[in-house]
Amino acid sequence: MSTAGAADRRRPAWKVWAVVAAVVVVVAGLLHAWRNTNILTADRLCGDLVSAEKADAVLPGSGRLDAEGDGLDEDLTETVCRVGKSSVVLGSGGGELTVRVWAEQGDELLGIEYLSDLPEASFFSGKVTGGVDAHKGWALLPEKCWTAEQPVIVRISSDEVISDRKAFAALTADTAQAVAAEAECGDLPGKAGTLISPRSEAARPVTEGQVCGLDGLTMRGQVPAGTEVLEAGQKAPADVWTCELTLDDTTSGYVHADGFMKYTAFRDPQLLAAVRKAPGTSAGRAPDGREAEVVGKGPGMVLTCADGGPLYLAVESGQQYLKASKVHPDLPRREAYVEPFVKAAAQTFGCAAPATG
Repeated sequence: MSTAGAADRRRPAWKVWAVVAAVVVVVAGLLHAWRNTNILTADRLCGDLVSAEKADAVLPGSGRLDAEGDGLDEDLTETVCRVGKSSVVLGSGGGELTVRVWAEQGDELLGIEYLSDLPEASFFSGKVTGGVDAHKGWALLPEKCWTAEQPVIVRISSDEVISDRKAFAALTADTAQAVAAEAECGDLPGKAGTLISPRSEAARPVTEGQVCGLDGLTMRGQVPAGTEVLEAGQKAPADVWTCELTLDDTTSGYVHADGFMKYTAFRDPQLLAAVRKAPGTSAGRAPDGREAEVVGKGPGMVLTCADGGPLYLAVESGQQYLKASKVHPDLPRREAYVEPFVKAAAQTFGCAAPATG
């Protein structure tokens, strides 16, 4: 048998193996694309409620998105969807987002349930209103989506820390738009407005006479002698604003984390409509004697203003105050912290003069 003849008989076998190898590479590539990337993933998930692109931008690292949820529930506020990112590639991304639609009392929208630490949160206000922090985001749906007694929100929570708040706000606003459109209960823009971010990442010592950036607000005689007071929050004034005072003392754990005093102010029309739905809201008076709406059973009130729209203000004491008041019996009662704040906040937020007639 000649060498040339043997070579001719081997060539077809090599061609077959080359084709097989090529097929293996293509299949492996498709499997990799399917399992570790979003090339083969639908543009929208959970019955078109969640943008795959925006969810991918929020969850850390790289990987494939999987969704669990068929879209809106027949009962809007029972809607739940989960979007997870995973990959078999070592060191790739991971994490899960849980999207819910539910009703909540209006004066609790800025509460601990929705944003883990208000002074560290970033808010967006305007045609769509909401907020985000490192783990949670929410956006108000249009009033036509609300129940008879409560506003309705889209809430997104993450089991991983979210570092890009602009991306998180974009996802939250886009999901709220999709929910409202699918439920046919109103129109929302798909983009969040400018984020109102904290002044700094860490709490800082207060400036006496301008606590929380409010002219005239002081803590002199309002805290135990010799105790430094720290503040954290957004810059005042803003459409949505919060500030928390913390005593730099020996309290630890939940007591220290809960702070001493918590202040809230906003002029956002959607939030104002939401808090006015709180049960028990009634006509009353502010500490300066002007007419006001006392919101529910909580610490909030809505002031009428000569300039601009109404202004919501609230003061709430934290666990540090409760502990300090037991140790220092001469500490002022809670009510003593309300009037100075209302006066200073009304001045700073352009509501020093009440509306007339």
